[in-house]
Amino acid sequence: MSSEVSAVEGPPSAGRVLVTGASRGIGRAIAQELLLRGATLAVVGRDADPLLRLSAEAPARVTILVCDLADRAARSEIVPRAVEALGGLDGFVSAAGVVHYQAVPQVEEDALREQLEVNLLAPTMLAQQAAEAMGAGGSIVTITSTLAQRAAPHTLAYAISKAGLEACVRGLALELAPRGIRVNAVCPGVIDTDMIRASRPGSDPKQTEAELEQLRRLHPLGRLGRPMEVAEAALYLLDASFVTGVSLPVDGGLLAG
Repeated sequence: MSSEVSAVEGPPSAGRVLVTGASRGIGRAIAQELLLRGATLAVVGRDADPLLRLSAEAPARVTILVCDLADRAARSEIVPRAVEALGGLDGFVSAAGVVHYQAVPQVEEDALREQLEVNLLAPTMLAQQAAEAMGAGGSIVTITSTLAQRAAPHTLAYAISKAGLEACVRGLALELAPRGIRVNAVCPGVIDTDMIRASRPGSDPKQTEAELEQLRRLHPLGRLGRPMEVAEAALYLLDASFVTGVSLPVDGGLLAG
């Protein structure tokens, strides 16, 4: 792919941005906030319907790309399709993720592979392609997790994938800095999304609220985070012109506590 795309003019959050995981949760909140900033988007998700509902908010500025990021051949086409639709690329936000809650004795190799594929390998390879499309100047933001730094039961594979992604961010930031491309991560605590509300192993769905209350108590601020609060941090990092290689906690004090 050619790297002769012109440098970013103006903030990336108002430019041409590729967003994965835009169907729901954090990714959707990021996409909605970008649309409010005037950005033109290519949005990626496994299901077309939620992406269609998102595009209805600004039909002329949203290109839908349906893709399962675990499919290597399919995801290799995402960046070229986005560049063709948008006429270039100024920003890339990797918000897609998958989790399988499994205690250590029950961790399955297939589940581990899927989480590594979607949470680590896909963002790494897409960031590589996005950087080539940006040429000189641009911004990449990934969504990691406090689990990369603080362990919790039943999340071993997910934590491994997110810790790897944080290392990836630092490596990308170092190598891409001479080209003016910044790479950062948002490190959320427990955010109130469908992923968090999925039942843990051995739990009765009726216990969900009790589990959520336990999660709230982990945060010194006494509540779960909201997707929009992560979105605000992601947009800050997209535009923060002298910030690169950082992982910004948005965690209600979880890591501090």
